Amino acid sequence: MAKVFRTISAVLLISALCAGQVLAQGESGASSLIIPPSARANAMGQSYVALSDDATSLWWNPAGMAFQKRAVDFMHTQLVPDLASDVFFEYLGVIYEIEGLAVIGANIQYLTYGEWEATSETGEDLGTAKSYEFVPTIGGAIRITDNLAVGMNLKFIYVNLAPAWATVEQVDGTGHSVGVDFGILWKVPDFSVAGYKVSRLRLGTSVVNLGPSLTYKNRDQAAPLPRNLRVGFAYTPVQNELGELTIVADVNKSLVDYLSDEDYQRSNTYHAGAEFVYANLLVIRGGYIHDKDGDIRAPTYGLGFLMLENKLRIDFASIPQASDLERVYRWSVGYNF
Repeated sequence: MAKVFRTISAVLLISALCAGQVLAQGESGASSLIIPPSARANAMGQSYVALSDDATSLWWNPAGMAFQKRAVDFMHTQLVPDLASDVFFEYLGVIYEIEGLAVIGANIQYLTYGEWEATSETGEDLGTAKSYEFVPTIGGAIRITDNLAVGMNLKFIYVNLAPAWATVEQVDGTGHSVGVDFGILWKVPDFSVAGYKVSRLRLGTSVVNLGPSLTYKNRDQAAPLPRNLRVGFAYTPVQNELGELTIVADVNKSLVDYLSDEDYQRSNTYHAGAEFVYANLLVIRGGYIHDKDGDIRAPTYGLGFLMLENKLRIDFASIPQASDLERVYRWSVGYNF
């Protein structure tokens, strides 16, 4: 095998270290499908399936689109700055309400592994190439009742690891597949427990990346998509003129082992967090990630800034990586209108 494939394997390892969920999914393909967008969600322990109230809902839970009108969100982040300066991820999502019918949305996810030097088995310099992943997605959501919604996405996954000229076999190192996501979001009606009124409780679940394995020209290199089940809640016990407190929690279960011929047993990952909105201006967030397989048991934190009557959001997050890597920082911006 040419040295180029050893180079790409090293680059893929760098990518895998960027998020605990990647490691938890193990040998599954298309790392771009696992990197969570939204600095807000990252700051709250990457727990967002029951909130999903912006244009990143296509990634977290497509049913969340049904309770929105129009929104756009963007995130650009350097993934492993202590290992590689040119490995980064970008997310751009847009949703739009078709009044009286449904809410539709689309996003683009782009992951670049940066540039690398291709060499032959004899050590000859073949030139410089780039490796990247590109995932466009379209989706839609409808309300079944005033409080219950369902959503669905369809995505195309394209992975370019190496051009043909950089391989001994002279075969493109490209792979592709398609995937489907499903989601449900329920705004639970008010109820009482032992005399305590519970209101503003949301329950959500999503099943994502269902589809055939990512295949390359060489069928032996096929890898399953990072299929995942996510279940969680969001509860707002405090809401007044001074501020608003929301508590969230998610559990993620890899479905790769259930839908593959291989044995991909992986542990669940657990996520929890909270945010406090002060005077509709400043947001303080914190959370925790417990990912046994990804070697992550650490807190998350971040800030948010609200402007233009809460329509414009600028968010910052600090999240952990595997225990032997430094924390990384993420920024995102969103606009709901």
